[in-house]
Amino acid sequence: MAAAWLATTGSGSEEEPLKTPTRSVRDGVYTEGQAARGKTVYLEQCVECHKEDLRGDQQMTPSLVGIAFTFRWKDKKLYDYFVGMRNTMPQSAPGSLSEETYADLVAYLLSEMGYPAGKDELSTNPKALSEIAIQPSATM
Repeated sequence: MAAAWLATTGSGSEEEPLKTPTRSVRDGVYTEGQAARGKTVYLEQCVECHKEDLRGDQQMTPSLVGIAFTFRWKDKKLYDYFVGMRNTMPQSAPGSLSEETYADLVAYLLSEMGYPAGKDELSTNPKALSEIAIQPSATM
């Protein structure tokens, strides 16, 4: 169930690296090309439940953008978000996509929330992801 993703934070996970964030999602942590690939995957794998506007149906499927995102993920590590998505989505086959595809999806979602693109693609490396803090975007 999509609600399972919201319950997952990654905090305390055995696989979570202990690292204090030194960067922010505001620092351009993905590329435009990566976000474009993520959009393609989103339209193939996620749009049915989370809808074209990424806001879900507000009952069984949560919004992936806006205040719902900010409330849930503010001040957490991007690693937590990545792992939560990987471990619970797609709902019919959690973990079935490649690590790179999950990173592309995260890049797309960050782009849709107004976070800027940068020159380097979002890594799938746990240490690199744990160094990135999630902060409200300038549009929130």
